[in-house]
Amino acid sequence: MKTNKTTLWLTLISGALVLIFALSACQPAAEQTPSPEEIAQRVAYTQQAAATEAFVQTLIAKVDQLSNQPTWTPQPTYTPYPTPEPVAPTAVVGATPTQAVQPTAPAGTKCYQMEFLGDVNYPPDTTVKVNEKFVKKWKIKNTGTCTWTRDFDIVFVWGDKIGKNADVTYDIKPGDTYTVNVEITAPATAGTYIGYWMMTDNQGARFGYGPGGDYSLAVKIQVVK
Repeated sequence: MKTNKTTLWLTLISGALVLIFALSACQPAAEQTPSPEEIAQRVAYTQQAAATEAFVQTLIAKVDQLSNQPTWTPQPTYTPYPTPEPVAPTAVVGATPTQAVQPTAPAGTKCYQMEFLGDVNYPPDTTVKVNEKFVKKWKIKNTGTCTWTRDFDIVFVWGDKIGKNADVTYDIKPGDTYTVNVEITAPATAGTYIGYWMMTDNQGARFGYGPGGDYSLAVKIQVVK
């Protein structure tokens, strides 16, 4: 766009200069004693030439002004990024008993899923003696679409191995509740101990409670002498 404007103004200037030269050529040869008519004509030529020269100077200034103007560059259109959807936190295997009743998937959406109903006894941070033996109990509910059979087990999965595995003692149908019993033996050294257990199906696949079915049943004890 800038190049086209400059070319146009240069063309106009060239035309104006040609006009000045043409007017100058048309002037009659000077005589020693010009007549009043000739004097008037010469004055008119001089005034016309001066006006033409002023016009040319104006054109030159205009061309200089246009030449110094910055080139316009189109700016990119701003497109905002979409707001990301919130991401649910990932469930952690080995959740502590303080995560009491966790939300579960809607009942009946999976074959094997459960709901944690709470600690029946020995809540978190219960104090026990060294080498003390007891049975830890949790209450759970079958919220899946399949029955838990006697081929199912409750197995230790992580933490301090302070207890044994346990069997499911009878069939648990969808909607039924069940009390898990695990035999625990307190260590011989005082301290804090935590152990985690999960249910396994008849193929050995683990499942628990929580949104993703991966929360564990946990026991936490404070062992003293």
